[in-house]
Amino acid sequence: MRGRMRIMAAVCGLALALCFVAGAANLSGRDVIKRLDEMGSVQDLTADLEMRLIGQDGQERVRQLTLVTKRGGDGSRKMLMRFRLPADVKGTGFLSLSRPGSADESWLFLPALGKPRRIAGAERGSSFMGSDFTYADIGLIKIDDYRHTFVRTDQLEGEEVYVVESQPVSEEIRRADGFTRKTWWIRQETYTVAKAEFADNTGRLLKFLRGTDVVALGSGAWLAARMEMKNMESGTRTVITFKNIKVNTGVADDYFSTRQLTKIN
Repeated sequence: MRGRMRIMAAVCGLALALCFVAGAANLSGRDVIKRLDEMGSVQDLTADLEMRLIGQDGQERVRQLTLVTKRGGDGSRKMLMRFRLPADVKGTGFLSLSRPGSADESWLFLPALGKPRRIAGAERGSSFMGSDFTYADIGLIKIDDYRHTFVRTDQLEGEEVYVVESQPVSEEIRRADGFTRKTWWIRQETYTVAKAEFADNTGRLLKFLRGTDVVALGSGAWLAARMEMKNMESGTRTVITFKNIKVNTGVADDYFSTRQLTKIN
């Protein structure tokens, strides 16, 4: 009897495994990255951010920011970040806008300059405010700028993940981003980033991203509330932590404007 039960359990386990493999096979790399980008049912999100810049010698600089994002019913996406502390960066802001059928826009406001400056596409691979994140890393995901290949399903530290490889669709984008290949490890259960590696055309690892401290936002949406980027060349690291997260509070569309960007609280 016990032998029969073991056989039945093995058959059921195999059937479940086959169903899982079949389901994964129907996913494309683009499907996985799109799910990562969508964040479930979240229409808008506000949060306080802590950014820790950690030097090769272990010395740290800490910055405090606020973040507001919104997704429109027409497929538009908006994001505004503002530095609050310390005093030397207070009032600095970053605005990113993505609209269907229009070119994406990114703006940086430095209080010392007195007006916003549009970030050119060629600058997207540049450091964001001296951190190990670039404008492209901080900004909205531009799905169609890359070819996304579903590589495999895998396990990472006990979690089931999808492995997806993204490559720029053009040489212009590759030069602007500064990498040739980005490999993602995306959690299957929550569609959050567990890990990402950035490599050049020789396969040399340039940057390494880890996403941890996954939190539920409600209605099937999740967020990795701690993101750590390590620059393999300089040995520096930047850690961004989300705090006081609120979703679907009804943020107005006109909040995401260059006029709002220049307001210093």
